[in-house]
Amino acid sequence: MYGLRPAAEGTGDLESLFSYFLGLSHAHRLTPRNVIDAVLPGVLAKLPHFHETRVAWGWDKHSGKDMIGSSFVAGRWAAILGAATGQTGLQCATLVPLAAHVYGNLTTDKERICVQCQAEDDASGRLPYGRLLWRLKAVTCCPIHRCSLVEPVCGRPPAPTKRQFLRVKLSGACKQCGAVAHRCNTAVSPAVTSDEVWRAEQCRRMIAAFQAIEESDPRQMQLRIKEHCAAPGALTSLALRSGATISVLSRWLKQPGARLSFDQILDICGTESLDLAALLQGRLEVSDQTGAPVPPKRTKRTVRAADHAAIKAALIAAVQQGDSVTRVAERLRVDIGTLAKHADLYSAVRQATRDRMAAADEARQSEAIAKAEAIANALLADGRRLTSRNARKHASNYYPSDVGWAVLGLIRIGLGDRSLKRPSLVSRIGQPFLDKIEAAVGRVRAAQGNPQQRLLLDNQ
Repeated sequence: MYGLRPAAEGTGDLESLFSYFLGLSHAHRLTPRNVIDAVLPGVLAKLPHFHETRVAWGWDKHSGKDMIGSSFVAGRWAAILGAATGQTGLQCATLVPLAAHVYGNLTTDKERICVQCQAEDDASGRLPYGRLLWRLKAVTCCPIHRCSLVEPVCGRPPAPTKRQFLRVKLSGACKQCGAVAHRCNTAVSPAVTSDEVWRAEQCRRMIAAFQAIEESDPRQMQLRIKEHCAAPGALTSLALRSGATISVLSRWLKQPGARLSFDQILDICGTESLDLAALLQGRLEVSDQTGAPVPPKRTKRTVRAADHAAIKAALIAAVQQGDSVTRVAERLRVDIGTLAKHADLYSAVRQATRDRMAAADEARQSEAIAKAEAIANALLADGRRLTSRNARKHASNYYPSDVGWAVLGLIRIGLGDRSLKRPSLVSRIGQPFLDKIEAAVGRVRAAQGNPQQRLLLDNQ
């Protein structure tokens, strides 16, 4: 394949690998499906560590989310396309360079665009492409035009000549009507704040520095934050300012190789006025933000105090009304451990639940035995053989998946039918259930008589 490079390589407007793959297919006048079915299998055959890899299913799921993320799947796609085109460094068109530094779900599930960026691409005579920046969850606006990113909405009526699922996927074009640069878009960009612009600009600079970030030691970032919090109480103060949990920050700084979520690191950079790209490379540099520090977007989980009086009343009512501890916990919005603090009531509810379940099982078993016993008596009284086919004729709603079907088979075996194989369900039937079936066999034998030798039932 042609040795094409991603658009705007080395800048914050770098093309995502998903957009690159669509553009690469278009450059060869092939659909992406043709490339996957006809071209990539030959490439995979030459890669020994990917010879059993399948890339046919789900490649475009969630607008190619797996292809541009930070997981091994995105790295594998970059390696495969790199082998197909002879190009290196395609992993920088994904979020793989962040894999050793941060964790978390970094990408959006849907495509987002900056309408003005796409219009400029179209005006310059080139095919619009999808920026990697636009797929970052932490980014909500375009830092260049200071407008919100939007999910494109086609404003044209459905085309009568070409169905949507037959249209070739192309980055920068509407997937419904095919309009280049999403000229058909009707989604409106809401206003943005300066904090949103700062976050987007930080992420844009980070993408431009992906090559250096990938080659940097992730432990250096931990060391720099540890130096930043060297004064007594500084770590607690940082956690309070950045909306982090003190224990999480402390564990991250103490454990080599530990990773912090990307959103948390971005919040730390905002509250401490640090440059994100420099911090990921292990340097403490002040960002050029203006005004007050950017407040954190992440908020601590609010833990409500448990109302133990209400919990006790609910557990007492559960015993009487037949509720389980799980339903009580869901209704009161507490965890099971909180209910277990009231040990006596908690045990009473659980015992009542076990008793109800045992009674329900007992009723189901009795119903299945009674149904099978009635069919056996009816067939034998009519002089017909006790077979599955005759049982179906006698009761049309009788199915092999029914427990009564297995019970009828065991009754047949108990009456001496040696032509029948033991049902597979026998291995899971408890001895009390088998004893009840034995009793049913005795009642059928007493009512109808059976000259055949009687076979004892067991679950072996």
